[in-house]
Amino acid sequence: MSARLPIALSAVALGLLAVVAWQTFAPVAPIADPPPDAAAARIRPVAPLADYAPPAEDQFAVINARPMFDPARQPVAEPAQSGAAGGSPPDLSLVGVAIGPWSSVALFKKPGAPAAITGRLGDTIDGWQLVRIDRDSVIFHAGGTDYTVKLRAAAGLPQPPVKPAAPPGVTDQTGQ
Repeated sequence: MSARLPIALSAVALGLLAVVAWQTFAPVAPIADPPPDAAAARIRPVAPLADYAPPAEDQFAVINARPMFDPARQPVAEPAQSGAAGGSPPDLSLVGVAIGPWSSVALFKKPGAPAAITGRLGDTIDGWQLVRIDRDSVIFHAGGTDYTVKLRAAAGLPQPPVKPAAPPGVTDQTGQ
């Protein structure tokens, strides 16, 4: 049995070598080109595309006037002012905030503006410096006056749970 195995493997190897040699040196039949009339019959003429004209911007005013993900879909509330009036505060609404470990960003929308404005801590918008970004509001400062812009809570959405206060004498184990 041990003598037959190398002979059988050698025969299989020679057979495979013969197949590879035949495929390498065998003549290949030429590929005939189709007649020119047949190629032209397969091509269908395409009608020219009409020029695209987008709808007018005033048709999208209702989208800008009402927030997209708010089930109540009411216009964004006007910002509230805290402190004494010292110059005219920026006319904008707080659309959202993103708070990270190294950077915080607030997204504002001016009435009638097509795009939102991004603000980071220290940025100045309409002469007011952005000094604080919280999860539900931002604070601007100019001329000794602070101006708070609050993020309006979405009507119809559940509010985040409030952590109950610990009873007297019990310490908070979560470290918060």
